Amino acid sequence: MNPTTYRGEDKALIGIVLSVLTFWLFAQSTLNIGPDMGTSLGMSTETMNIAVVAAALFCGTFIVAAGGIADVFGRVKVMTLGNILNIIGSLLIAAATSAFATEMVIVGRVLQGLAAAAIMSSSLALVKTYWLGAARQRAVSIWSIGSWGGTGFCALFAGLVVASPFGWRGIFVLGAFVSLVSIFMTRHIPESRPAQHVGMRLDWYGIGALALAVLSLELFITQGEALGWTNWMTWTLLAVSATFLVLFFQIEKFVAWPVLDFNLFKDRAFSGATLTNFLMSATGGVVAVVMWIQQSGWGVSSTVSGLTSIGFAVCVLLFIRVGEKTMQKVGARAVIVVAGILVAISVALMMITNVSEGAYIAISLLGFSLYGIGLGLFATPVTDTALGTLPKERTGAGAGVFKMSSSLGAAIGIAISTSVFLAIRDGNGLNSEVAMAGTISLGINLAFTLAATLTAAVLIPATVGRVAQRRRPAQDPASVPAAYESRPFAVFR
Repeated sequence: MNPTTYRGEDKALIGIVLSVLTFWLFAQSTLNIGPDMGTSLGMSTETMNIAVVAAALFCGTFIVAAGGIADVFGRVKVMTLGNILNIIGSLLIAAATSAFATEMVIVGRVLQGLAAAAIMSSSLALVKTYWLGAARQRAVSIWSIGSWGGTGFCALFAGLVVASPFGWRGIFVLGAFVSLVSIFMTRHIPESRPAQHVGMRLDWYGIGALALAVLSLELFITQGEALGWTNWMTWTLLAVSATFLVLFFQIEKFVAWPVLDFNLFKDRAFSGATLTNFLMSATGGVVAVVMWIQQSGWGVSSTVSGLTSIGFAVCVLLFIRVGEKTMQKVGARAVIVVAGILVAISVALMMITNVSEGAYIAISLLGFSLYGIGLGLFATPVTDTALGTLPKERTGAGAGVFKMSSSLGAAIGIAISTSVFLAIRDGNGLNSEVAMAGTISLGINLAFTLAATLTAAVLIPATVGRVAQRRRPAQDPASVPAAYESRPFAVFR
């Protein structure tokens, strides 16, 4: 097919969403089944925890680099490579044996993380390239269903598969099969490589410096508590991250084609959407803290505790397309601000911890439902705002920056929330009470939410995301903005 005339269709979009699900639904299932896997394979808890975080760690480390490489060498190629890496990594984990269990699982998780980095950045770039106007907003919504929906249901999905005759290995076999299907459903998409003129002059030194900076930072965030916040190794990781980050900035000043073009941040909409996404993603600590409040405070089982968050998963799916359609009428900023207010109300509600077990279970059910509604409304407007401002030659790298803001935000938010909760809970006197620890930890997430809402209100232009309506069918196509020419009513199908 000709890339200049091709317009994205549902077959390709379904294939893209399947590739997104390989990480958010399948690979992330280890958050729930990690203990079962460790017991089955004879792996220690510490080793299994390393395997669990490895995928997200490597995804966050290399996602910007993967996007830059996709811009140069081809987004379809990079997405296909990501699916191939996921097939290899998933099958390694599924086939892990007692003798080589540790090696096979950790290598498999690293490959899954690299696969996610390749898939996330390249797939968003393809959505930006081949779906335009309202059709793009619809595609972003469905893409978001794959990521947010996969996240919401991965724990429930994993529990169901583990309880089946296939066991936990079946999750990874199925994940490999889904990648295979994705490859076949997307192979007809024309290759998109707008920066192909760069060739082997790609900024490899910048890629390496940025990867080491992000890797060190994520290790500091995720392993700081295990190492100890007063341990010299913990702060050495932060110093290494800062050093490579400074080096990265210096490299980018002198290369002809930097992996990260800082001019992208001169656009208020892109910088506002990316910062808002970072801050809202930092509220990921809400789920962990509420689970710990229930389990530490009243001894609620992990099964019952997990079920109280079902409203989060369901409402995210139900309201993603509501956010898309509302954005087309009132603009992205208004929807994001309303979403932020709903998330703030949900967090404030769950901060009411000094109540009975039954009352807090009811509060959690309502709070998580509002949380899901807010994030569902938030997903499409913030993603579409970021994508809509990116130049075609930088879409992959820009999409990588945007998704890296999610992973870093979530990692930082979870690390701060859980560290504060544990520090207060394990203290002396009044502050040792679980209720107090939960209220203060959730208060931090409330601050993140309010900061995200304020950032969106100040930086994101009011008109971003609105779709011009065609009032006359015979309207001259030349008078219609190019961004809205393709399939303007596809969203209502």
